[in-house]
Amino acid sequence: MAGVIALLAFMVVALSALTGGLRDQSVSAVEDLPGSGLAVQVDGSGAAVGLGDSRLDPTAVRAIESADPGAAPLGITMTSVGFQDVNSAVAVFGRDNAGPGVRLNDETAKTLGVQVGSPVTIGGVESRVSSIGDTQQFAHSPVAEVNLDLWRQAAHRDDVSAMITTKQISGIDGVSYAHGNARLNLIPGYSSEHNSLLLIQGLLLVISAVVVGAFFAVWTGHRLASLAVVRAMGASKGYLVRDGLGQASVVLFTGLAVGAAAGAGVAWAAEGVVPIAITASGVLLPVVVMAVLGLAGAVLALRPLTSVDPLTALNR
Repeated sequence: MAGVIALLAFMVVALSALTGGLRDQSVSAVEDLPGSGLAVQVDGSGAAVGLGDSRLDPTAVRAIESADPGAAPLGITMTSVGFQDVNSAVAVFGRDNAGPGVRLNDETAKTLGVQVGSPVTIGGVESRVSSIGDTQQFAHSPVAEVNLDLWRQAAHRDDVSAMITTKQISGIDGVSYAHGNARLNLIPGYSSEHNSLLLIQGLLLVISAVVVGAFFAVWTGHRLASLAVVRAMGASKGYLVRDGLGQASVVLFTGLAVGAAAGAGVAWAAEGVVPIAITASGVLLPVVVMAVLGLAGAVLALRPLTSVDPLTALNR
């Protein structure tokens, strides 16, 4: 049983690390933006348009800047950056405070074989690599940072995708505002992907509680005759319950410890192959939830101990 619990804990911890890694690949660039929110275009039904498709015209931009003088334009487009015959897909972020040239992340620079100063084309527009560093990721694509003028040339458009805001705004026609973590819902595909992974984690947690509860229910049923003898010898119901919970806890916590350690170890080993994010909360939180649910299942399974009849020991 401890092995089964360890296997469940292994899957939950490994999936939690994968969920965190996929999340970072999708949202890290948006979370790294300054300001507190994003203003984007609304569609015909009044819902916010995703950052990949949003278009704010100059009229909307002026209205937002009037309501929030600290607001700054942001352009986002999916394209490619190329060097000689090699191309790499990127999400281009255009900011008005970015310097000349293109800032690439280490992975993209390595793929293209470029260094600072190398000539590149981005969206068909010639430029140069201004710097190489951590630019985060957007919708599972590495980000290339450019100034707003170069972004407009690469995206072949005059509007912007969004406005980075410093305070909440409302009442502007054709504009929707997303604050804090609500900004992440504007990232294409993020909500469906993240919620699907969280649902799988939740199902594994429920399955673990059912498996643990079912095991201890069967285990308790097989021991009722022996426990009746102990009860006939003078043991209290409380003693039987404490004894059962103690044994259940040993099995549960041993399995969880082994499974969590194995899950974290495998996730760490696979970090360079698949997107993985190992954090203390990502490991401890699912393990704690499994422990609570497992003990709850064990408590329900051990309820027959409170009604053990000493006469059972006498085969009556």
